[in-house]
Amino acid sequence: MPSKKVIHLMLDAGRSSIKYQAFVNNETGTTPVMKTESLVCCVPSVPFGELGAFSLSRGKDENNKDITEHWVVGSSARLQGKEYIAMSDSENHKVDYFPILALGAIASLPNLLELSTGTSAKRRTLHIRLSTLSLASPLELKKAIEQCKWIAVDGVRYRLCFSKLGFLGFPEGYGASLWASERFDDKQFHTFDIGYGTATISEYSNLGKLPKRVTCSPNGGGGVATLIKEFSRALSNTDSSKMIRPSQLREILETATIGDNGISAIAPDGEDIGSELENAIHSWMKDSPLAYALDDVSVKARRSKVTLCGGAFAIAPVQMLIKERLLKSCIPESNLLIPENPGTVALSEMKKLYLGETTDVNQAA
Repeated sequence: MPSKKVIHLMLDAGRSSIKYQAFVNNETGTTPVMKTESLVCCVPSVPFGELGAFSLSRGKDENNKDITEHWVVGSSARLQGKEYIAMSDSENHKVDYFPILALGAIASLPNLLELSTGTSAKRRTLHIRLSTLSLASPLELKKAIEQCKWIAVDGVRYRLCFSKLGFLGFPEGYGASLWASERFDDKQFHTFDIGYGTATISEYSNLGKLPKRVTCSPNGGGGVATLIKEFSRALSNTDSSKMIRPSQLREILETATIGDNGISAIAPDGEDIGSELENAIHSWMKDSPLAYALDDVSVKARRSKVTLCGGAFAIAPVQMLIKERLLKSCIPESNLLIPENPGTVALSEMKKLYLGETTDVNQAA
């Protein structure tokens, strides 16, 4: 048995949401994939008992006393009566605020106290091995997070000890490649990941024990954020647009369905605005950087299998219309695979690197 608990925290901090999962001592202490909005709010004092709320120190003043900051991360950031910051507000926010997002994920772990060590009830220690799915430099993220010395959550102060084994940075969407490698015998395959801001095509070699990324083609502006703008534009000439706040459009989009009468999306007033959503998706596919990505996939998928993943493919109408668009390009339908959970597969499949199914984690990073 190990002498201390080491939390293997896998973090996917995107512009729209933070997805994270903790693994401790193999199966023991493993949490489900958790998700919260990528929002942060600096507050004068930390609210007790609120998810994602914590205090931290990452420096000392001239008297050698800790400089304390108070933050709320996630949906609760909207409730603080102060201006909050959304990672979607700026292209660099998710890198600049990475330490806050990461600590917000740690503070939100449901079994945080049990994952800590120490003899005092109020002073504990967290041993953390942090890994990310990111296009950013792992070394830059590591340097930023290691400045944080402790966090306090619900009256308990946790000293932060980040593992010296290394800060692992996996390719963005790597879990989808693990999912694909178990289903393809091909020597190479692709993943097509449409997230909030970017539509990314990645090629992987499938020759070894673990898939290895060969190339990556991100198409900034091809993600769901652009679709939401198109949806808003499509609604601009309808009465429903007067009653839909921009913050509600995404939820309407994510809860849209496909029925016998086609696409259905319900506005707050109960009106079905599915036709406007369908028009928005078609405009998004034709008149945004997503069009370049679709053209690229349309060629690659004729000879290579492609896994469709990312939050966009968790939206039923988006999944249907993009798949229809690709199949019109003479792609064999068997070359397009969609996981059961396309929105979280990039993170959820990472458990195979930590729970004994695949042992050489460093080889993958």
